[in-house]
Amino acid sequence: MSCSLSSFSQEKAPGEHSVIMANFKLPKTLGNKSFKGLMSGLATIDLIYQYNLANGIGFGTGFSYSYYELNGSVFQGSILGQMEAYNPFLKISQRKEMNENSYVELSLSGGYNVLNTTGNQCSGIFRQEAFNVAPQLGFYMVSSEFLSFGIVVSYNYFAAEFSPANICMTSFPGIDPANSVGNSHVFSVGFGFSTYLPSK
Repeated sequence: MSCSLSSFSQEKAPGEHSVIMANFKLPKTLGNKSFKGLMSGLATIDLIYQYNLANGIGFGTGFSYSYYELNGSVFQGSILGQMEAYNPFLKISQRKEMNENSYVELSLSGGYNVLNTTGNQCSGIFRQEAFNVAPQLGFYMVSSEFLSFGIVVSYNYFAAEFSPANICMTSFPGIDPANSVGNSHVFSVGFGFSTYLPSK
């Protein structure tokens, strides 16, 4: 290796480079109340291409996939269902070095969600489309000359309501209809990595 981690961190991170980033997160549904109580998040995967300027500001574009499963125990196992979310997005970020081998990144992403819900009550797919916005904070350690690993936390807000219609029902048994009013919120935590693409 022609340069040390210290010199790489000071000169390259977060210098003018293209990077490929990926996140693997566990989503926790927070709202509306029906979405929080009836759907469990199993996984979110983000894949991002980003260009970082010398001042630490980055601009990127990416795609996110999330998978949620209906909590069948609420319905005593008689109703099954799942939701898949497909989310192309744009991203702006700011990176700041903590020390010579670590840095933080604060970002804001916004895009368009396609939400497909299916269940054993339905003959087809219930489709929703909604804009979303998602702030995220990542703490990264420089692992090698071109690779960093970190922990990421994010909060995703998307303008779609989870209601009985998602699983082809007219009401949720024993649940106040008011619980299905309001847009969806998801908190996620997980691991991420960033790999720098060397300049030609």
